[in-house]
Amino acid sequence: MRADIQLTDTAQDYLSQVATNEGNPDLRIGVSHPGTSLSQAFITFNKETTDDDEVHQYGDFNLRYSRSLALFIDGLAINYRTNRMGGNLHLKAPNIKTMPDLPADADLSLKVSAILEGHVNPALAEHQGGVAVDRIEGESVYLKFGGNCLGCGNAERTLVDFVEKTLKEHLPEIETVSDVTRH
Repeated sequence: MRADIQLTDTAQDYLSQVATNEGNPDLRIGVSHPGTSLSQAFITFNKETTDDDEVHQYGDFNLRYSRSLALFIDGLAINYRTNRMGGNLHLKAPNIKTMPDLPADADLSLKVSAILEGHVNPALAEHQGGVAVDRIEGESVYLKFGGNCLGCGNAERTLVDFVEKTLKEHLPEIETVSDVTRH
């Protein structure tokens, strides 16, 4: 799937200037914690390309993104607004916080995020807490707790008795689940 991305003229001018100043025509659209309430879209300088990249060309610069993110950034609107301090780039993605039905071959990170959002975080939210994927290494999942889970004396018990158990029930390929939060 190719995501629909809309750039205002001011955003296109700004990104063109940034790419020219950096001497790098490739910019990457990324999404932190896709499909969760913590989702945010961002643009960075692209250093590496992959076969999974989808590319949108805009004159003298390109916007790249991983095809696995297309569902989340479809409808992305990018605008640049000037102010007294210079300006700000604004990214608005209407689907970024929505977890779609994932295909069987979806990234493990997306599958874990879907389980956390659908089964774990609603329970943790009752105590003003939550958990998100920090990273995936092989079949090992590293999580970060937030909200009232920070500093909670029951965080380890919650991880083992609830979060890890729930993840492994839904995703048996997971070998280990670890908390990397500094409580």
